[in-house]
Amino acid sequence: MSQYLSIGKVSKLKNVSIKSLRYYDQIGILKPAFVNTETNYRYYTEEQLYLLDAITVCVRLGIPLRDLNHYVENNSINLQKLLYDGKILAEQKIMEIHNCLGALQETLQNMASPATGLARIPESRSGIMLPDGFYHSEIKERTLLTVPLEEDDTPKYYGQYILKLFVTAQQRGLAVSYPSGILHQYLHGSYQRRMFLTLSGDIAKPASSAAEGVQTIAAGDYACRRISTHIADFPSLRNEMKEVLKEEDFCIMETDTLSEQNKKDGYPFELEYCLSLPRA
Repeated sequence: MSQYLSIGKVSKLKNVSIKSLRYYDQIGILKPAFVNTETNYRYYTEEQLYLLDAITVCVRLGIPLRDLNHYVENNSINLQKLLYDGKILAEQKIMEIHNCLGALQETLQNMASPATGLARIPESRSGIMLPDGFYHSEIKERTLLTVPLEEDDTPKYYGQYILKLFVTAQQRGLAVSYPSGILHQYLHGSYQRRMFLTLSGDIAKPASSAAEGVQTIAAGDYACRRISTHIADFPSLRNEMKEVLKEEDFCIMETDTLSEQNKKDGYPFELEYCLSLPRA
């Protein structure tokens, strides 16, 4: 029985109640790998823990327990449909949080005056003149949870990577924040794209900064512009900033915009070019 985990062990490992695990068995979305007919004890394999993570994330995103049986077809779970609906809910929550952050940012900017004692976002200190359509922004250090994008991945597949990141964060006990997006990096002659979610720094830094897929982006001066679609032509992206990005190595963030007005205007994404990569 060493290859199996008892229902009590699974409950403790994943912080899921035994009652919920029995319910998942009852409706057919997570049946035990083995049931002792004499004691009626349920046992699971380690491989099933990943399915439990996905179910837990979908429930946390808003799919009620009572609705999980809607994903059971012919005595087996339609995992693809469950994860797809979970992805839709995740995207909706991202949009809601973006809207809230955008409203707060706009309010803070409107309040900025000598009378309130609040200052506007500082101007760039780099002294670099930017091409038309760009603006400077000073961005604080960010800790990201990332997953590599394959060379032929297109925007229609990006949602599955976001959901994968949510599941990974759930498994590691990491707190997810926003924004999300794509990290473009060219380091030592190698170009990589990675999907990312932002992590809450206070939780992520002490124990997890060295963990696989966790990456810290230094604070710095960024050249930004709003774009209407995801970047598909990377050489053009690199070329448009060749007069600004003098270094061979560079970092470009492609983030979901925090402004609802930008989305309404047809510019749902923001490019952030780091103008000052830290020296090794």
